[in-house]
Amino acid sequence: MATQLARDRCRERIQRLSRSSLDHESVQREVIADLQRVIGFDRWCLPQADPATLLPGLGIADHDYGPGLPRALELEYSGTDFAAKHDVARRPRLTSSLGEETGGDLARSPRWDEVLRPVGIGDLAAVACRDAAGCWGWIEAYRDASERPFSDDDLDLLAAAGPSMAVVLRRSVVDVRREGPDPSDPPGVLVLDRDLRPVSRTDPASRWLALLPMAEVFALWGMLPAPIYPAATLARSGDLSHAHVTLHGVNGRWIRIEAAPLDGDRDGDVAVTIRAASPVETFGLACQVNGLTPRETAIMRELAAGVGTREVARTLHVSDWTVQDHLKSVFTKLDVHSRREALSRLAGS
Repeated sequence: MATQLARDRCRERIQRLSRSSLDHESVQREVIADLQRVIGFDRWCLPQADPATLLPGLGIADHDYGPGLPRALELEYSGTDFAAKHDVARRPRLTSSLGEETGGDLARSPRWDEVLRPVGIGDLAAVACRDAAGCWGWIEAYRDASERPFSDDDLDLLAAAGPSMAVVLRRSVVDVRREGPDPSDPPGVLVLDRDLRPVSRTDPASRWLALLPMAEVFALWGMLPAPIYPAATLARSGDLSHAHVTLHGVNGRWIRIEAAPLDGDRDGDVAVTIRAASPVETFGLACQVNGLTPRETAIMRELAAGVGTREVARTLHVSDWTVQDHLKSVFTKLDVHSRREALSRLAGS
């Protein structure tokens, strides 16, 4: 059991790491190593999040259930499992565990019973890496079946790490150099059966899949890139408002993955479209990534549509001076000096 002093020092070190000049992946791995020393766990994963839909993107991990990941994500996003990442992200408390939510009866979790138990995993703890701007990812830590469940002290330390890791993950999105979408690139379409196995695809789909990070690793496991499975699961359940994820590809371009159910003779199948995300779709995400408030985002949307300051003020029922004050705040956050520069930055130009 770690002492309180060790836990306090771990919190302080994680906060320092979040402000360091190390590259983002190095910071993430250092944070995981610190938590491992103090809390005690061997296997873990750290996926990024689409803050708009709370679907996981891609990230780094060290666990041994890779081939079972599609089924794990399907069960997790089915709405019937415990300690699901998107549920944890919506709660006031940043962390939870399977042991806590199942009352110690891990077999109540289909995800644990089907995927995690066979590889010797016992308890699972998840922490949302969330700040005032949104949720940017999660840390999932796994204990072996022979080890004790995560304690309240363990979960409290993980929760303390959440905001610091949110800073790191959000900054990793800000620092990516992006290319604009190429309108000549046609969307790719995959068709998945009711078991979320691919049954057909268009030629462009293969090209888009190759642009997703870790595509070769997933192919070796005989699976599609991980973000496709929760999107397809939500689409099949009818939750189309969240059945999409926006992430950047290996060339820095924003890519949109969205899923929709098929009906008729293909009832139960899901169509997954992969394409370049449009500037309209990435504008709000860019505002969120850069820490703009909802009111600042609303003002920038109006300006992007060509609306003048007075019209913006009337539309939002505020004074011209209030709009100017918000613009000054936006310029500071984006480190720019004009509306043109601000709009260009948010549009990814």
